[in-house]
Amino acid sequence: MESFRGRFTNKIDAKGRVSVPAKFRAVTVAQGFNGIICFPPLSEGRFIEGCGPTFAATIDKMLARLDPFSTERDMLASVLHGESAELMFDADGRVILPETLREFAGITDEAVFVGAGERFQIWEPKAHAAFTVEARKQVPSFRAMLKAPPPVDGDGR
Repeated sequence: MESFRGRFTNKIDAKGRVSVPAKFRAVTVAQGFNGIICFPPLSEGRFIEGCGPTFAATIDKMLARLDPFSTERDMLASVLHGESAELMFDADGRVILPETLREFAGITDEAVFVGAGERFQIWEPKAHAAFTVEARKQVPSFRAMLKAPPPVDGDGR
């Protein structure tokens, strides 16, 4: 399975174009999409969420489980769909980050792409550095949440 891994800092030009890391482009292209999908986060962070079509389909399935007329579904869909952007790669592997998303995340002249498995995040560099300091402090207390997968028996089950 393809996954977004690593951390990459790239410059943003005057037109709002930024080069998406080659490793990240490879993931979405392998999923049959020549671009990325970006949207605001559901958490309190000031960054941009990004993914390929596989995770976007997961979001659609999660939303489909909710009452189609509920306020909660409407609000989630408003952020996850209404504020999302499908950004296609140009010939140089760049996308134009929408101004609304850049403003939300405080991104101006550089962006940090941070892998998160099925999805990734795009941060303003100083904000990401501060988040990383805090994450490194808290992560040891989360260790117990990670469980090893069950062993595979001789039948491959």
